[in-house]
Amino acid sequence: MGKHYIKHSFENKLNIYITLLLTVSYNIAEEFLRRAKDYLKASELSFEHSFYEASALNSEVSAQLSLKGLLFKLGIEPPRTHGIRELLSLIYAKLGDQRISDFTKKNREKLIILENVRGKSQYGLPPVSRDEAEIALITAREILKLVESLWNL
Repeated sequence: MGKHYIKHSFENKLNIYITLLLTVSYNIAEEFLRRAKDYLKASELSFEHSFYEASALNSEVSAQLSLKGLLFKLGIEPPRTHGIRELLSLIYAKLGDQRISDFTKKNREKLIILENVRGKSQYGLPPVSRDEAEIALITAREILKLVESLWNL
C-alpha cells in the first residue's frame, strides 16, 4: 500500500467519524430540546397547582436543557454546570449573536433568580415564593424561545 492509499483511507475514516459525531450530537441536541419542553410543561402544571418549589426546579432544568441542547447542536460539549448565564455566554462566544447578549443584559436579575431557585427549591428555607416561581417560569419560557430562534442558524 502506498502513502496515497493510506492517506486517502485515513481521510475517509475521519470523514465518517466526523459525520457520526455530528449525527449523534444532533440527536442528543434534539433530545435535550424535547426534554426541556417537557420540563417546562411540568413547571407550568406545578405552578398551576401551587407547587412552587417543583415549578421553580422544573423551570431551571428546562432552561439548562434547552441551552445545553443548543450547545450540542453547535458541536460544543456542555460544561457540567448549573450556571444559566455561563451557558448563555458560551453560546454567545460561539455565535456572536447580539440577541444573546441583549437577552442576558436585559434579564440579568431574572436569570440570577432562575439560577438560585434550583438550590432553594431542593434544600432551602424559606421556601420558593410564588413570585420567584413565576419569574423562573417566565424566564425559562423566554430562554426556550431564544434557543428556538437560534436553533437553525
